[in-house]
Amino acid sequence: MTGIAKSALIALALAMTSPAEATKYKNIVYYVEWAIYARNFNIFDMDWSKVTHVNYAFGKPTVNNTVAITDSWASLEKKWPDHGDSTTDSGNNLYGNFGQGFKQKLQNRGTKFGLSIGGWTWSDQFSRIASSYESRQTFVKSAVKLMTDLGLDFIDIDWEYPVEGGDDIPHRPDDVANFVLLLQEFREEFKTLPFKAELSVASPAGPLKYRHWDFPVICGLLDHINLMNYDFASSGFSNYTDHHANLYLDPNHPPGDKFSAHRAVQDYINGGCPSEKIVFGIPAYGRAFENTTGLYGNFSQPTNGSWGGLGTWDYKVLPQAGATEYYDEKLGATYSYDPVAKTFISYEGPKSLAQKLDYIKKYNLGGTMFWEVDADLPSTNARSLITQVYNYFGRDNMAFYDNNLNYPTSQYDNIRNALTTAAPTTTSAAPVTSEVTPAPTSTTTSTDAPVTTTETPDYPTLPTTTDAPVTTTKAPTTTPKKTTTKAPCTTKPAKDVCRGKSKVCVLPWTGQAVDYCQTDCEKLSFTWCPEASL
Repeated sequence: MTGIAKSALIALALAMTSPAEATKYKNIVYYVEWAIYARNFNIFDMDWSKVTHVNYAFGKPTVNNTVAITDSWASLEKKWPDHGDSTTDSGNNLYGNFGQGFKQKLQNRGTKFGLSIGGWTWSDQFSRIASSYESRQTFVKSAVKLMTDLGLDFIDIDWEYPVEGGDDIPHRPDDVANFVLLLQEFREEFKTLPFKAELSVASPAGPLKYRHWDFPVICGLLDHINLMNYDFASSGFSNYTDHHANLYLDPNHPPGDKFSAHRAVQDYINGGCPSEKIVFGIPAYGRAFENTTGLYGNFSQPTNGSWGGLGTWDYKVLPQAGATEYYDEKLGATYSYDPVAKTFISYEGPKSLAQKLDYIKKYNLGGTMFWEVDADLPSTNARSLITQVYNYFGRDNMAFYDNNLNYPTSQYDNIRNALTTAAPTTTSAAPVTSEVTPAPTSTTTSTDAPVTTTETPDYPTLPTTTDAPVTTTKAPTTTPKKTTTKAPCTTKPAKDVCRGKSKVCVLPWTGQAVDYCQTDCEKLSFTWCPEASL
């Protein structure tokens, strides 16, 4: 595809996905399956009234191309009698985290509940599954069956990472092209449902990871994209102490890897992803470096941490006793330093979050996403990050659209019969509008070219200020060969899709005409209209 054609497609994608009204901001949280154990944090312990989406982590892609719930006791079976679970119910009922989550949906009709699939540990099957039509179909149908059985509203795919791989994750050069086909097949399967399911993905903020992404196409197939703007630094891979979730890049940053949320956001937008679909990822945890003199200093491997491993601390315990919290306005970053323990911890704080919320409004982004909800303070605490987002945007400006309660095919009696016992809708937001107008699909199979973007300064010009610490002491710093089965061609289109169109390729889910020849159109399983129908 020529550069001119690519630019035209990007422009068309932006035009197709431009909102007709002001952005309704999302406030998304991930809840992890294992939170009920050492963390002692149950799914009903979070304040569902302040979040628009709850992503349940994780479903596991299997070698059989299905999606599995690995801890059935935690997810499906555990009962909480003090939260309405009966020990004498008859029939086949859903309990566990999903059962309690569904009860929260009944009480909070504006909050949606969905399944996130994959994650850092369980992305090893994605590349293989996405590479053939048969395996994609099995995977999609399995995921959608889980969604309808468990009473969920959406599917979120967390593939870390297409083309590049993550933690020894298998990958291949055509992962992105296959990812597009996988997302497209989810959209097709969603058409069989009695409600409008949502589709999202978690996406990388590192340029080497997202340089392969076809933003107009991928974003066009999604309701939103959760941009993971964190883990820019860690004791596990960094050469010196650094910020792990800074908004802007330090112009005096030492040589080496240089990351910033601003660069990622602007690359996505300039690459063709509509800004209102980009949800800004926020960490509810900190990355620690021990035996260090401060920012950009040498360090020793950490010996302590919360639940996420050594060197990872829940936000709710930060700053630690003896440490002073600092806010760097120029970088949009929060950190703490303990001069006695010589410990530097990078995390999100109220001031840096406030700066990011202003940024989200300025660039018309889609809202916020938190990993993970149990690490935040209770919603009634003045330092709760999730509550801060809710208070900043205001409920009327947030995407509190009615969740779904209609699951006539669920294997679980209490989910299938929910409509007969549900309370009336109490949300004041507009009705569900999750219909997506996808962007044209690229005909290129090569995905290793970097994203072409316009040059955007990585940090704005700010008034000269001194860092504003929470307390007055400032911390010191130192300087296999692919086997695929082609998807069947869509050569016999639906009459309505092709009405008034002749010898043109259209997107079957929208009827939007796109500039592809018949061969490319059919190769991508879009609809080729040979003759105009009346």
